[in-house]
Amino acid sequence: MKSMNHLQLVVLLFGFFLIGACGEAGSGSGGDESGSTAQSERPEPPEEFANLNNPHEGQSEAISEGESLYQANCSSCHGTGGEGDGPASAGLNPKPQNLAQTQASLNDGYLYWRISEGGLMEPFNSVMPAWRGILEQDQIWQIVSLIRTFE
Repeated sequence: MKSMNHLQLVVLLFGFFLIGACGEAGSGSGGDESGSTAQSERPEPPEEFANLNNPHEGQSEAISEGESLYQANCSSCHGTGGEGDGPASAGLNPKPQNLAQTQASLNDGYLYWRISEGGLMEPFNSVMPAWRGILEQDQIWQIVSLIRTFE
C-alpha cells in the first residue's frame, strides 16, 4: 500500500512539474514576480491550525525521521537544505518556498497547515500537494522538526 501511495505521489509530482514547465514557457514571464507575490502573502492559518505546537520539538529521533521523510517527499522541490532549489523547482511558478530562510518567522501551526493542506489554494496557487492523508500527523510534525534545523 505504501509503495502504491509513493508511486502515485511520484506520478502526481511529475505531472505538476510538466504542467508548471509548460505554463512557464508560455507565460512570457520569468516567474519571479508572481512567485514572490504569492510567497510574500502570509495569511494566518485557519483557527484549527493556528495554535498548534510541535509535540516533537528538538527531539533528535523526530529530526532524523523527518530527514528521511523530507528527502523522500519534499527535497525534489524544496531542495536538500530547504532553499527552494530542488531539481523539480526549475519549472515551477511560483517557486517553492525557501524554508531555510523563512522557517524562523513561521510558527509551528503555520508549517503544519501548509504541509498538511498544500498549496492548491489562494493565495498560494502552487502545485504543492496536500500531504494530509498521505503522511500521518506524526510524520508531518517530524518534517516540521527537520525544517526547524534549516539555516
